[in-house]
Amino acid sequence: IRNEIKQYWDNQSRNHLQHELYHVLLEQTQMEFPESFLRKWMLTGGEEPKTPEQVEAEFPTFRNQLRWTLVSDRIVQDQQINVAREEIRNQMRQQVMGYFGSMSLDGNFDWLDSYIDRMMKDENQVESTYRRIVTEKIFQWAETQVNPELKSISVDDFTAILKEHEHHH
Repeated sequence: IRNEIKQYWDNQSRNHLQHELYHVLLEQTQMEFPESFLRKWMLTGGEEPKTPEQVEAEFPTFRNQLRWTLVSDRIVQDQQINVAREEIRNQMRQQVMGYFGSMSLDGNFDWLDSYIDRMMKDENQVESTYRRIVTEKIFQWAETQVNPELKSISVDDFTAILKEHEHHH
């Protein structure tokens, strides 16, 4: 039980560090966008037209997504981050196995490879898995670029810090 609790809080801590790194990367990377053009594009250029009110409500999120795409693509390029096809397959395998949790499958996994083969034919599934792996690699790299200050705090204080940052999600 102690190890499970430690793993839970280690994961929470790492997620918080990655959240902070995300904001540092976005906020400290200077970019100027042609906002009036982007707003006009959002009105008519998407899958379906939007109202001016929808554009105004969605624009901050759109701008942050655009910023993150540009920043992350630059990191991938500069750091030569690659994702091999086998990494995608392995991630998909872990995901499928995660669905079953601790269920006993009697060690018979013959069906798994054919299922993964079908998943690999779905471009959206492959792209989604690729993005998750790339994002994880970006944060692994970013974590090597900082020296976080380690300090002990109470669960209540840490939970309060996490709650402060929920506004972004």
